[in-house]
Amino acid sequence: MKIGIRTFKCLKDGKVLIEADTKVDIEILNTKIIDKCGDRLEANVQKRRNPKIIIYNIPEEVTLENAEEIICAQNELALNKEDITPKFIFETKRKARNLVIELAPKPHRIML
Repeated sequence: MKIGIRTFKCLKDGKVLIEADTKVDIEILNTKIIDKCGDRLEANVQKRRNPKIIIYNIPEEVTLENAEEIICAQNELALNKEDITPKFIFETKRKARNLVIELAPKPHRIML
């Protein structure tokens, strides 16, 4: 099939977890499993949720428009600007500003 499987794990409840690098690889694997073993196995592609992070006590000059540039410039992470989505800024009772960002999920999984 020529797909890139990252990990293959057996879970305690008798299920098998397969991780791949791209969503296309997962879809190809899912269709092959359904075609060949659809009467014996049930394949479920997990829906990935985007993790949210709160950054506390941000300065006044940080806005939703420039937050992704500032985060990528200050940190030596393997993140692109496309991976970070600033959601909103909120203030606490003590006038501290906090930023909520959403990150893009990386690996794709299929559960058998």
